[in-house]
Amino acid sequence: MDSHSQSAVIEVPKGSPLGKLADPFVRLQHGLVDLFKKAGQQTAISAEVRSILDHCRVRTDISDHLLALFGAAMSVSPRLIVELGVRTGESTGVLAKVARLCSSRLVSVDIDDCSGVCDLPGWLFAKGDDIEFAKTFPSWARERGLPDRIDFLFIDTSHIYEHTVSEIRHWFPYLSPGAKVAFHDTNQRRVYFRRDGSVGLGWNNARGVVAALEDYFKVKFAERSDFTEQLPRWLIQHQACCSGFTVLTRVPSMEASR
Repeated sequence: MDSHSQSAVIEVPKGSPLGKLADPFVRLQHGLVDLFKKAGQQTAISAEVRSILDHCRVRTDISDHLLALFGAAMSVSPRLIVELGVRTGESTGVLAKVARLCSSRLVSVDIDDCSGVCDLPGWLFAKGDDIEFAKTFPSWARERGLPDRIDFLFIDTSHIYEHTVSEIRHWFPYLSPGAKVAFHDTNQRRVYFRRDGSVGLGWNNARGVVAALEDYFKVKFAERSDFTEQLPRWLIQHQACCSGFTVLTRVPSMEASR
């Protein structure tokens, strides 16, 4: 995520009073989960998936979704991937694997300087507000020889309603006909649960991301549960755990201009 808003923090800071108070209880709960949990996927044939699984052993606010992010991006064999929000580079590392496998170009944007998180040859990092960057993106991309359409777009920025609405308005016109868009934090809670039952501390974003999606699609979503929904021009797949992860797939045969 980027630092678009001072309130836009995924985890409660460990040095904060709440973080200090909650940390021993969270650690105890994680230890108990490790003792009794049922093992998920532990092995893989490909080096890329093995690497992601290894990374997911460290619990974060997005660790449950890194394999899903990899699968969603790989499924469109993207020529151009755009990532809005970098932070520590967890999603960037996954998308870089996709870029290597598919010979894609990867562009990442963050309001903070995250230029050191990825060593992918040809990776492009743009520091700045992603809305302002979107306004000049076509010419910026053309100057660098990039494809003129985005095949995979990942959005993990401020999680604020107004900002997300603006991101949809400014970035969706650049999508290719069969593009996929993934959003993190579509089920943001003060306390969230991962798939293995472990807890994490977040913040209340007043349903910012999912509310923006509801406005765009003119429907209501029950984001506290997993769901798959078919809408006139989109397939929507949602995972409720670990702050929520939602993938939108354009259906070219049903596509019409919005």
